[in-house]
Amino acid sequence: MAIKSLHRLSIVDIARDAGVSPATVSRAFNRPSLLRADTLQRIEAVAHKHGFRPNRVGSSLRSGSTRTIGMALPTLCNPVFAECFEGAEAWAHANGYSIMVTTTGYELAREAAAVRSLIDHQVEGLLLTVANAARSATLRDLAHDGRPYVLVYNESPSHPYVSVDNIAAARDMMQWLASEGHARIALVTGPLAGSDRARRRLQGARVAAREIGLYLPMHLAMQSHTAVDADVLHAALRGSAAPTALFCSNDLLAASAISSLHDLGLRVPDHVSVCGFDGMHFAALMTPPLTTVEQPSRDIGARACASLLARLAGEPAESLRLPHRLISGRTVAAPFPRTSV
Repeated sequence: MAIKSLHRLSIVDIARDAGVSPATVSRAFNRPSLLRADTLQRIEAVAHKHGFRPNRVGSSLRSGSTRTIGMALPTLCNPVFAECFEGAEAWAHANGYSIMVTTTGYELAREAAAVRSLIDHQVEGLLLTVANAARSATLRDLAHDGRPYVLVYNESPSHPYVSVDNIAAARDMMQWLASEGHARIALVTGPLAGSDRARRRLQGARVAAREIGLYLPMHLAMQSHTAVDADVLHAALRGSAAPTALFCSNDLLAASAISSLHDLGLRVPDHVSVCGFDGMHFAALMTPPLTTVEQPSRDIGARACASLLARLAGEPAESLRLPHRLISGRTVAAPFPRTSV
């Protein structure tokens, strides 16, 4: 018995049923932001009715464009990077692009391998956070290759980026802590080799201390970027020169510090003040709510994606610093006179 062949719908069929041109259907799937909302809705309704999905692979082969960009981030376990990805993905989708995302674990070897893998998948450009923008071999290779890229969170005079001013943000937090009466402050970070953002925040804290006349901040370097080493923290809190406030380079470190302080029998902020950096949504849900520096992570992702797409269209690269703001939670109070722990 002969088998009846099935007709595969094309954009010509969808265009005829929707009463538009094939070019308009193509724009609906590739550049939907260019269409009126009612036209886009009509095309999508016809496509959904017939179960039509565009052949992205075939389109890419014909045009030589994958309409895909790559994104390499240290981790998605930290909400700051997940929010950044969501902002970038929303902007890409609205402009007919897809994002392929990978993580690097703050490791240089994984960073290089992740970017190579994205390039092997024929991404047209990249959004990425690197360990150290000033010394990144990955960025040198991308520049040599001529593949467009934009950094997120890193700041660099040599590479296009979207970030906040990390030094200025740290200075603002230090001034806030000083206004609450704190003179001895510790900066809690992960390994500086894996995060030039933490390094800039430490630099900003030291600049502020000199300007205000505070003791030079103690630096507590942890083995992880998201968890405090309780032994390191306990040792730092011994003696009369112990810090009265912990300024953590991200909110996950701050949450971990608060937990460790509780285990040591210390209350926040009654015995030790704690603040973070990032302004993640969960910080407002903590008890007490966390004092932190908020950076607009979703906007950073969206603006970086917009910048990258502009570069793909032949426009010059521009770097951008977005505004930060201090969120006054209830984890900072005036210093409490206490004995060593």
